[in-house]
Amino acid sequence: MKSSRREFMIKSAAAAAALGLGMSYGNTLKTKKTKKAKKSLKILILGGTAFTGPHLIKYAMDRGHSISVFNRGKTKATVHKELFNKVEKLVGDRNDNLEALKGRQWDAVIDNYAVYPRWVRQTADILKDNVDTYLFNSTLSVHAAFSKRGLNEDDPVATTDTPDKEDGSLYGPLKALCEDVTRNVFKERAIIVRPHLIVGPGDTTDRFTYWPVRIQKGGEILAPGNINRPVQYIDARDLSQFMIHLIENKTSGTFSGVGPLSGLSMAELLYGMRAVVSNDISFTWVDQEFLTKNEVRPWNEMTTWMPEGGEWDGFGSFDNSKSVKAGLTYRPLAETVKDTLDWWEGLPEERRNKPKAGLDYKKEQKALKAWKLNQ
Repeated sequence: MKSSRREFMIKSAAAAAALGLGMSYGNTLKTKKTKKAKKSLKILILGGTAFTGPHLIKYAMDRGHSISVFNRGKTKATVHKELFNKVEKLVGDRNDNLEALKGRQWDAVIDNYAVYPRWVRQTADILKDNVDTYLFNSTLSVHAAFSKRGLNEDDPVATTDTPDKEDGSLYGPLKALCEDVTRNVFKERAIIVRPHLIVGPGDTTDRFTYWPVRIQKGGEILAPGNINRPVQYIDARDLSQFMIHLIENKTSGTFSGVGPLSGLSMAELLYGMRAVVSNDISFTWVDQEFLTKNEVRPWNEMTTWMPEGGEWDGFGSFDNSKSVKAGLTYRPLAETVKDTLDWWEGLPEERRNKPKAGLDYKKEQKALKAWKLNQ
């Protein structure tokens, strides 16, 4: 197939995916009114202010549930700030102050930010007889290896010889141990959700946000590697709705929180984002060997993307079939992109001038120039 024909087909498919299987853009982005749950639940959220938490709180309250949040009271919400006037605020610290959790009962707990098994163990000791369901928000980084495509919930998880060492370099193994504590204490009342890259308004990492912002800027854009390289992500709102759905239905087990529904290539992701803006844009695809040679890093600079082959080959193709069967649904890419851009543009200029991830514009242009000279 000629490259121009292939590019046209990618653009067409990506635009259709972005706009919601061919529906008009306006209709795609209409907000559906959330139906009330059959039963109102009392839900405790451990954490809840940074990124996923506000979306989780909003959806739970829209469903008619009452919410308590437990945290240090130091992090300010970046989206849905008004919600925090409507929730019960419990102040404490997972390290050494859990007094606010004692002598209380809830229908469900969502542990949204524990990194260390000790944290889960301490809260579980207090809450095990006072809650019906405990949902631990984990990560797909718990897997022992990522070279296999189609990783699912039954594949091996990472381990460590120093389980009591509270070190960020052990993030995956420690999260896996947190899962074990949750299952051992709550058994059939335990729910584990393992998200992929969480995206959408409120993004605290800028790993996804980089692309909509860069594409909106326009011009020639460096695109990484093979156009068919699979990529995955999960909108924080879809993740939040899935977690509440699991709790409402008391669906225990372990679930990979990853999307979209079907496979998405890097080209479809970028051209899908392109369909949301109207700037003059061109993508220049640069192979991964050149990127490595020129020190353009995956994930933190070429965000959402990991190199093809080798130890990270499966990182964009986790199996989400179990989660879909359990009720995980996905909004169109266009909605995620538009809402992310709207949120980003509402941030202070100082924040927007210091993104936490993404390829620096000057470095991008230097790499593009070198690539052309190399051809």
